[in-house]
Amino acid sequence: MNGLAVRAGRRFESTPVHISGAALLFVGIGMAISAGVALIDGGGGAMALAVSAVITVSAGGIMMGSTTASDRSDSPLAFAAVAWAWLAVSVAGTLPYLFSGVIGWNEADNALFESVSGFTCTGATILADIDGVAHGILFFRSMTQWFGGMGLIVLAVSVLPALKVGGLELIANEAPGPTADRFTPRIAATARRLWLLYGGFTLAMALGLLAAGLSLFDAVAHAFTTVATGGFSTYSASIAAFDSVAVETVVIAGMITCGASFSIHWHVITRTKSQRRSYSELRWYLGLIVGAACALLLLNSGRLSIGANIREAAFYAASLGSNTGYGLTDYTHSQFWTPSAQLVLLALFVIGGMTGSTAGGIKVLRLQIMVRYAFREVIRARHRRAVLPMRLGDTTVPEDIAARALGFVLLYLGLALAGGVLMTALGNDLETGFSGAVSAIGTVGPALGEAGPTASALAFERGSRPVMMVLMLFGRLEVFPTMLMFVAAMRAGTRSRFVRTSARRGPRRRTRLPMNTAGPSA
Repeated sequence: MNGLAVRAGRRFESTPVHISGAALLFVGIGMAISAGVALIDGGGGAMALAVSAVITVSAGGIMMGSTTASDRSDSPLAFAAVAWAWLAVSVAGTLPYLFSGVIGWNEADNALFESVSGFTCTGATILADIDGVAHGILFFRSMTQWFGGMGLIVLAVSVLPALKVGGLELIANEAPGPTADRFTPRIAATARRLWLLYGGFTLAMALGLLAAGLSLFDAVAHAFTTVATGGFSTYSASIAAFDSVAVETVVIAGMITCGASFSIHWHVITRTKSQRRSYSELRWYLGLIVGAACALLLLNSGRLSIGANIREAAFYAASLGSNTGYGLTDYTHSQFWTPSAQLVLLALFVIGGMTGSTAGGIKVLRLQIMVRYAFREVIRARHRRAVLPMRLGDTTVPEDIAARALGFVLLYLGLALAGGVLMTALGNDLETGFSGAVSAIGTVGPALGEAGPTASALAFERGSRPVMMVLMLFGRLEVFPTMLMFVAAMRAGTRSRFVRTSARRGPRRRTRLPMNTAGPSA
């Protein structure tokens, strides 16, 4: 059997269950740490976090103890492991909100929304009064984005010796972006170095925010969500609560850095050679952010003072260009922000950051491929016999990779369109519904219309929020792995029905065909 096989010692071979158990263990440890923060702070929530930790660790331990991971390299199995692990931690992440009373049990769907938004690094929240929530709960809320940023699966691969084979598929499916860059020949070493780099950036970000004047709690919580490009804040007003140019400067630097490829960061730090393709994508990424900032300056000129215009344009170009989603002011206010400037922000929702980063969106690399593909087809229309390979830096893009990128973009935009139709059909106005769908699949957080950066996700109709949760999972786990998870589940169900039907009909008679002794015909 592909996913589940009985083994000696009453243990089952199931990679999805085993990896989901490992992910739950890590989340449970995060809950326990958050309980300690709650005890130190004294603001409540410690018992709710402790109980949640016990339940989550117990469930994870049972799942890991009763299963083993497959030693086969199986891409569909890796897709399933990644997707089901994400669903498992999202369900577990609801417990602290429910046990603490921050979200009532009659609103369990809202707790699931908050958890999915955290682990997918989306940043949309249903908490209307974040300032009144206990610090321990807010610390766990920020930690969900930190876990989700680099990926619990990468963490599992880095410490679980059971995944000696097939681990690269898990990294490729979970590491941010469509490809995984192996820093070392050993997969576990690659995952550990990814987390080492990720942790180093988190520490640097926390120290920078401390130097800018934030408290230790706020600095660490915002370091978690900045490095993960998630956007959760400990205040309802987001970064505007600090009203500090120094804090905004540190946050802008952190968002731009973590929206870039971690592969490039590693090669720069270790002074090793990287492909020129990566630097070509970096130039496009930085160019898009700078270009968006200049466009916002121009489009909003005359409506804001020069200082405020520069401050907001730079902040939102970095925040939405990296798909972090922090808020500074309400860009949906038509008195200060023009509709054309809001369309620039919507374009940033779609594009996102670089491959190999913690950002969402279609990624800059796919945008490059689309643009070069379009120009090539224009030239080919005039010179039909010309051989025109697509190049990114010193790399030639194979036709199958280009086709896969275009297919991804079409599926991505199709899902965003379908989500927008459903959102509006379920009671949201056109602007709010469609921008909410684009924001959810891009894992941005804020949207346009009634769901701007100063509003909560309560602006969306309650019945439409499950649509956003599905789009968040598609956006965070990439379209192909999530779709393959559903396809694998459907095939498993079809196969089981076929087996049951065949069993009722009894075994088929085999007809022995006469052997052709004359050999193959000429």
